[in-house]
Amino acid sequence: MSALAQLKALFQDPPPEFAFEISATGIAMSRTKPPSVVQWADLPPGALEPSPVKDNMLDTVAFAQAVARLVPASSKRGRRGAALVLPANAVRLAVLDFETLPDKMEEREALIRFRLKKTLPFDVEEAALSWFLQVGGKETGHKVVAAVAPAEIVVRYETAFRAAGLHPGLVTCTPLALMDLLPASGYFLVAHRTSDALTVLALRDGMLILARTLELVPNTPDPLEEISTDLYPTLVFLEDQAGGRPDRLLLLGFGPESEAAATRLSIELEIPADSIDEPHPGLAGYLKSLAIARPTKVAA
Repeated sequence: MSALAQLKALFQDPPPEFAFEISATGIAMSRTKPPSVVQWADLPPGALEPSPVKDNMLDTVAFAQAVARLVPASSKRGRRGAALVLPANAVRLAVLDFETLPDKMEEREALIRFRLKKTLPFDVEEAALSWFLQVGGKETGHKVVAAVAPAEIVVRYETAFRAAGLHPGLVTCTPLALMDLLPASGYFLVAHRTSDALTVLALRDGMLILARTLELVPNTPDPLEEISTDLYPTLVFLEDQAGGRPDRLLLLGFGPESEAAATRLSIELEIPADSIDEPHPGLAGYLKSLAIARPTKVAA
């Protein structure tokens, strides 16, 4: 079962009418029923600065206008459902290992919050938390994936969509959503680049074993050098602590540079590298989790 499928198993609402993926540069939107055509609305530079420790909305008017441009008019009464895919660097994602877990769900959540408490730069007791227990991890204990963000940050995102007549029934983040685009088997490292962040995931046979999001230095003369430098210690860590190096590297978000980036990183990091050609991987992954994905091309 995919990450989003496991997360959504906690909720029983029907699929929403719309899905949105948010980034610092703009918002991508698609209906969740065919035909699922992606629309895009730019955000002015500096209007949104994703972060788990400060207000993300620096220009609330511009953000609200971008949302309004994407939401079609409706004659229906009541709010229409929406899924929001938040930027990776607005949320903290963690993989937690437990030898045992309590039977009661409220006790499990309390234990997860306790484990997260010392690792977060904000009050976990006041934070919005979603988590799921990964299937297949009982041989070596329990692996829990937790996504957490200050509640006020999540509310700020939701407010603009509520003002447009939508009900954000599901809120997730790009790293969890894009996992539905990834192979179900094998051991690999994922590097997803956006304009301001690099998300690094390690998966073995569909199970997430490591998640990191790193801020990227703006206007660096050689962005790939920075990314290579960021990925190298993760590979060393996995080799030392996770039973070996991943078999390959998958790149997302590199656009026209995908082929050149895969070639260079493959050489510098000594790992086979491929790219997934998907401009909005969080949105595409969410749609795929609903079994209506758009075509995804994996470059050789």
